[in-house]
Amino acid sequence: MPYVVLRKTYVSYMGEALETKVQSITTGRPRTIYLDAKDRSLCAGKRVAIVDDVISTGSTLQAMRDLMGRAGARVVAEAAVFTEGDASQWKDVVALGHLPLMEPAK
Repeated sequence: MPYVVLRKTYVSYMGEALETKVQSITTGRPRTIYLDAKDRSLCAGKRVAIVDDVISTGSTLQAMRDLMGRAGARVVAEAAVFTEGDASQWKDVVALGHLPLMEPAK
C-alpha cells in the first residue's frame, strides 16, 4: 500500500511542496508541515487515510486534511495512536486508545 509522509522541515529535493501552517500544542508556536511535490501525484484523485500519533486539539489533523484536499485527495478515514481531551470530539477517529488530559502539577 503506498503511503506519503508529511514533514515538518522543508528540504530542497521536495521541489514545489505544498505547505500549511499549524499551531503546535507541543511547542506553543506555529509550525509548517509540507507535502513533497513528488508525493502529490500519489494523492491526486485518491481516497486516503490520514494518521497522526496523538490528536489533542485537532489542528494537525485539520492541516493534514487541508494538504490532502489541495493535493486532490479525498480523506475517507482518520486514525491516531491516541486521542486526548474530550473523547466525544474524536468519535470519527479510529484510535488505539484515549488519554485523559492531566492538570499541570502546582
